[in-house]
Amino acid sequence: MSGSHAAPSRFAVLTTTLRRPNIGRSIARTAGFNLASATAAGLGGIVLARAVGPTVRGEYAAITAWFGLALIVGGMGQSAALCFYVAHDPSHGCDYVATSRAMMLVTGSLALTAGLLLAPMLAHGNPTVTTGYRIAFGAAILAYVGVSYTSALQARDMRRWNVVRVIQPLLSCAAMVTLWRLRILTLNNVLVLLPVTMLLQLIWAYVCCRGVGLAPGRATLSLARPLAAYGAAQIAALAPATLNAQLDQLILSQIVPSADLGRYAIAVSLSLLPLPLVAAIGNVAFPKLAAQRRVTASTHKVQKLAVLGGGAIAAAALVPLAAVAYWMVPLVFGRGYQGAVPLLWILTPGTIFLACSQVAGDLLRGRKRPMLVAWSQGLAALFTVALLLMLLPLVGVYGAPIASTIAYGVALAAMLRCLWRLPTDEGGDEEFADTGRAVVP
Repeated sequence: MSGSHAAPSRFAVLTTTLRRPNIGRSIARTAGFNLASATAAGLGGIVLARAVGPTVRGEYAAITAWFGLALIVGGMGQSAALCFYVAHDPSHGCDYVATSRAMMLVTGSLALTAGLLLAPMLAHGNPTVTTGYRIAFGAAILAYVGVSYTSALQARDMRRWNVVRVIQPLLSCAAMVTLWRLRILTLNNVLVLLPVTMLLQLIWAYVCCRGVGLAPGRATLSLARPLAAYGAAQIAALAPATLNAQLDQLILSQIVPSADLGRYAIAVSLSLLPLPLVAAIGNVAFPKLAAQRRVTASTHKVQKLAVLGGGAIAAAALVPLAAVAYWMVPLVFGRGYQGAVPLLWILTPGTIFLACSQVAGDLLRGRKRPMLVAWSQGLAALFTVALLLMLLPLVGVYGAPIASTIAYGVALAAMLRCLWRLPTDEGGDEEFADTGRAVVP
C-alpha cells in the first residue's frame, strides 16, 4: 500500500511546485532558449566541419578547449557567485555586479596575458594556429566582463537572461554561414567571430541590467569577500569538472593527429545535444533555491524528481541518436567523420550520467554547498586522469570516451550521496549563516 501512494504523492508535490511559482513555465521557456542556442551552435559546427574537414576542425576544437579553460580560470567562479548573491541579497544587487566586474578585470587580465604567451607552445609552432589561439584568448576579456551582467540577470530577470544568452550563438551561426557562402570560412576567420559576437552580447547584457536596476553600481570591498569565497568554492568545483569535461580534448590536442581530435570533437558535440534541455532544470532551480529561506521535505522530493527528469530527457534523446548514428554522421558531416560513430556510442551512457550530475550540481549550489560539488568533481577528476594515462597508450583515442564515461558516473554517484544527505532546514535562514558548513559525504 505504501508503494501505491508514493507515486501520487510525488506527482502531487511536483505539480504543486510547478504551478505555484510558475516554475514549470520558466523551465519550459529556458529549455526553449537553451535549445535555440544549442541548435545555432550545432548548425555552425556542421557548416564548419563540412567546409574545413577533420584536420582544421580538430585545430578549432583544440583552441576552443583551451579557451574554455581560460574562461574558467579568469572567471573566478563569479557566474555562480553573482547569481546566488543577487538572488539572496537583491537590495545590493547592482553593487555585487560592480564588485564582481572589478575583480574579474584584474584576474582576467592575468589569465589573458598567460594565454597569449602560451599560444605558440600550444600551437606547436604553427603560425596560423598560433594566431587562432591569440584571437581566442583576446576574446576572453570580453567574456570576463560580460559574465558580470549576464549571471546577475539569471537571478533578477530570467526572460532577459535567456535573450542575452542566445544572442552570441545566433549571431555566430549567421556569420559563419555567411563566411561559408562567401568561400572565406577559414580557421582564423571563424575565431574572429568570437570577440565580435561577445562584444555585441556584452552591450545588450549591460542595457538589460540597467533596465532591471543592476547597473550602474559601486564596487565595494565588503562585498568582495563573500563573492570571492563563493567563487573560490565554485572554482574548486569547476577545475575538476573541467578536467572531467575537457582534459580528454586538451590531452588529445597535444598527442594525436588533428583529424582524430576533429572526429572525437564531433562525437562529443553530438553526445551533448540533450544537455541544453536538461540544463533548464538547474538554471531555474539554482536561483529559486538561493532565494529560499527554508528547505522543506517537499523540496527534497522535488530535487529527486529533477535529477531523474534530467536523466530521462538525456536518455530519450541520446538512445535514438546512437541508434541512427552509423548512417546519420557521415550523411550530415561527411564520410571523413565515420570514425566518430563508435566514439559516440561509448559516450552515450556517460552523457546521461553527466546530465543527472549537472542538475544535482545546480541543486547543491542553490543550497549554498558548492564545496560538495567540488569534492564530487575532484574525485571524478582523479578517475579521469588515471584512466586517460592508462587507456590512451593502449587504445588511442578510444580511451578518451571510456575515461569520460566512467568519470561522469563517479561524479554523479558522489553528488547524489551529498544531495540526499543534506538536512531539511527548519531553522529559517540558518542554512545561509555558515558558508563553511557542509555535510561530510
